[in-house]
Amino acid sequence: MPPAEIYVNWQLDPILIGGLLALGVAYALATGPLRERIAPGRAFEPGRASMFYVALVTFFLVEGSPLHDLAERYLLSAHMLQHLLLSYVVARLMLVGVPAWLWRALLLNRAVAPIAKVMLRPTMAFITFGLFFAVWHVPAVYEGALANPTLHHIEHVLFLVAALILWWPILSPLAELPKAPPLVQLVYLFTIPIAQLPVFAAITFSPDVVYATYANAPQIVGWLTPLSDQALAGAIMKVFGLVFFGVPFARIFFEWYARETRRNITQRDMRRRSGPPDGHDGVTTPVAVEAR
Repeated sequence: MPPAEIYVNWQLDPILIGGLLALGVAYALATGPLRERIAPGRAFEPGRASMFYVALVTFFLVEGSPLHDLAERYLLSAHMLQHLLLSYVVARLMLVGVPAWLWRALLLNRAVAPIAKVMLRPTMAFITFGLFFAVWHVPAVYEGALANPTLHHIEHVLFLVAALILWWPILSPLAELPKAPPLVQLVYLFTIPIAQLPVFAAITFSPDVVYATYANAPQIVGWLTPLSDQALAGAIMKVFGLVFFGVPFARIFFEWYARETRRNITQRDMRRRSGPPDGHDGVTTPVAVEAR
């Protein structure tokens, strides 16, 4: 396929479009006509709705735009960009875009609650996403997904689900399935990129092309050889990690530090105001003893 055609090749897959439309309609019904039945008295939140629909549009751009064809046939860097957009952008927008009362209805019903209470803990979320990310980048699994378009779409849907689990301990809107404590969040955000280092190193520093699809693909960008494309994929992975894990880490740290500082100042002021017990000035005065 000539390069000019690559960049206008949109994937108008009926399953993709139908699935996204179904999600959009379901959200509109749940937050509109059915809202009073699900959560009486709750107001419609246009800001959250906007984020949810931006998530759906972004998902379509990841799966249906020319980026998909570039990722599937020509460039590992394009495929890495797909995975990271799904995991770090679409998942976060979707998690925040669904109101707390709707998450409560989805996750705390009798069928789902036992699973959610286990899977959304920080340790399980860390393990789930870490294993999922690593397994799908094993060459045999990766090539299998590229060879089967249906499996490839399933892979990306599962990426989104795993990413929703990943971000829950940081962004949870539910007291029943709460965010992790601030110090746990800091450890969590610090260790996720470390857990991804094996995948990063295998892709970035390999002397050979890891995935046969890209080794045999036409070189559609003159300066981008398969090996340099592979290194670019690793760089994209690290830049996204720095932004999407580093920025929240810094925000949570400074919020925690400011909160602890205020608490210490308040406790010190309270101790000063309380002073010594009544009738004492806090200084022991020597008592003269009359000689006998």
